[in-house]
Amino acid sequence: MTDPAVRAADSFGARAREYDRLRPGYPAEALTTAVAAQGGARPGPALDIGCGTGKLAGALRGLGYDVLGVEPDPRMAAVATANGVAVEVAAFEDWDDAGRRFGTVACGQAWHWLRPGYRSRRAARLLRPGGNLLLAWNFGTLNPLIARGLHRVYAGLLPDGLPAGQDGLADLDESDAANYARELREHGLRNVTTTVLPWYEVLTGQQWCDLLSTESRHLALPEGTRRRLLREVGRFLDRNGGRIRVDYRCTLVSATAEG
Repeated sequence: MTDPAVRAADSFGARAREYDRLRPGYPAEALTTAVAAQGGARPGPALDIGCGTGKLAGALRGLGYDVLGVEPDPRMAAVATANGVAVEVAAFEDWDDAGRRFGTVACGQAWHWLRPGYRSRRAARLLRPGGNLLLAWNFGTLNPLIARGLHRVYAGLLPDGLPAGQDGLADLDESDAANYARELREHGLRNVTTTVLPWYEVLTGQQWCDLLSTESRHLALPEGTRRRLLREVGRFLDRNGGRIRVDYRCTLVSATAEG
């Protein structure tokens, strides 16, 4: 990981339990569809890069995979371990694989923290011949009326907008998945496929504010500013029904190693 990525991992770890409780998971249907696109490989040993609290690892375990997680933050790793995931604490770039190879290498919501080029080369090396790579993200959108109202709340308190985030980048965009797919092809992975499954969840206003408090751009705000912002967001949602629907697109980029 780069230094900014390490700082981001540290910021997530400070709210590890909230992250685990509130961050969206990955629908089993999306994972099985992505695996089917790569020939329907049977579950077996899998590696979850940057496993966090085990959101993706848990979904894979539910499908019968034997998952090992690699996670740089010990606080996030501790929650994953409590959730039943075996975890080795290390940054992916520094992790000693001890010659181990996996039928599946996965990464949920963390690929963009890793060094471009290196991440694809090493992931390909970690795969057994014919093994699968699965990269997963949830991209969420809100009702346009609610989104516009929230925009006014943010503009009133943050006229310059949210900070770029701990990684120095703007918020991850679904269009970035095409760039990741291109990188995989350039590093020898084949049958690169993108799978998208729409799903949604409904949160209370408090749950939404708690979720925002685990997101890197909000974590980059001074604590006092963040508290004021989330308080005003909560008040806006209370005036508009007290709940918020988040429409997700679970997006998976999958590929197969040579062999």
